[in-house]
Amino acid sequence: MRSIKHLLLIAMLCVAASLQAQPSSLKPFEGRWWLGVLEEASLPINITFGIDKGELKPFLYSPMQSSDAIMPTKWSFSGDTLSISHKPSGMRLTLVWNPADSTFSGAFRQGMLRAQMHFVPTDTLFSIVRPQTPQPPFPYSQQEVVIERKKANVRLAGTLTIPEGEGPFPAVILVSGSGQQNRDEELLGHKPFLVLADYLTRQGIAVLRYDDRGVGGSTGDVENATTLDFADDAEAVFNYLRKQKHIDSKHVGIIGHSEGGLIAPIVASRNRKVAFVVLLAGPGTTGADILLQQNERLFQLDSVPQPLIERRLDLLRSLYAVMDTLPVDNYQHFTIALCDKYSEGLTADQRKSIGLRRGDAIGLATQMALPWMRTFIKLDNSTYLSQLRCPILAINGDKDCQVLPVNLQAISAATSGRADLRLMPGLNHLMQHCVTGASGEYMLIDETMAPEVLQIVAEWVIQTCKTERNKK
Repeated sequence: MRSIKHLLLIAMLCVAASLQAQPSSLKPFEGRWWLGVLEEASLPINITFGIDKGELKPFLYSPMQSSDAIMPTKWSFSGDTLSISHKPSGMRLTLVWNPADSTFSGAFRQGMLRAQMHFVPTDTLFSIVRPQTPQPPFPYSQQEVVIERKKANVRLAGTLTIPEGEGPFPAVILVSGSGQQNRDEELLGHKPFLVLADYLTRQGIAVLRYDDRGVGGSTGDVENATTLDFADDAEAVFNYLRKQKHIDSKHVGIIGHSEGGLIAPIVASRNRKVAFVVLLAGPGTTGADILLQQNERLFQLDSVPQPLIERRLDLLRSLYAVMDTLPVDNYQHFTIALCDKYSEGLTADQRKSIGLRRGDAIGLATQMALPWMRTFIKLDNSTYLSQLRCPILAINGDKDCQVLPVNLQAISAATSGRADLRLMPGLNHLMQHCVTGASGEYMLIDETMAPEVLQIVAEWVIQTCKTERNKK
């Protein structure tokens, strides 16, 4: 969901260092590389030392986000301690050189985030091969499209892929999960929607994928937007696709991943032109339930004792219960008081293990102040699912830690058993084969989307459209 995105580094070029080390002190490091992983954000970070404007200095890279170097605003190397700061992102590193094993170890700081990092020698800039990422030439046509929602001052840019042949073709729009993502739903080097669109188009299904507001070629208010606003965007894209040449307007559906699996039923519940919906790790209940389930599972993966986890869950329930009656300006004070209440008698390490420190409370209050969060918590997908009359396919990985597989039961109940449910063994929230399902694995898995999921979605869409044609 949002947790990963809110911890990402900002890769920007900055002014030259104002605190400069003597070149001779860094000379042994020139041209060498080190790699560390910011585990809290599942981000690899590289350090190297090179010449810039005639001076030997450290360079930072966040290779999963940009190929550009992050130039320190300030840095120093004194004794065995390397200090680096990057003012635009608020990031600071304080590392100690360990000559015995040629490593750097120390503290990372950015905003409220505090973490320990360990950098080991490596050959070059970190990279991961994504073997499923499609490469040209493609056996289908591609069109760049723009959908204007002038009254809402929203512009949505996307790519429409159309199979070879005359058509008309069944078609889908792809709706991404929470957080602003591009048309490929790009995350940590993976491009799930690009992989999915390529596969479906090769199977004879047209696909329109688009950039979320504020990303790529799309514009619009993001700060105040909620899931309901994003549903309006998705419906505009859906209506646009139905009118395009070579598209079978009676067989256009919506495929939604994660929050997109909430947006798809919202649109389909009010627009009977939606021929079918596919939910990839879509919720079956309220946003509050999703977040509580997610919190419990993630803390369990970290081996936190269940009694401590229950304290965290009780805090969240208390906060959700009053969020509509409590002024936003009071969220921080109230959340700090709740953290103090539910952490009474706990050690500092116990408070840290379940996020009940004062800093955690401030971060939680900041999240709760977002219109998106307050709306998401209240929305109940079962309400929308119960109104659907179109065919529904719901797929969940049995190791999904963000939208737990128990949601398939809720989807079944909401649709009175009409939905086609598929529980996929060994898959996580991104539909990858995994070990534990924890988000920290996403980056390290080469696979972008399990081939069996691609096949199931394509075959189900084709068969569903064929069945509906035969009924008529």
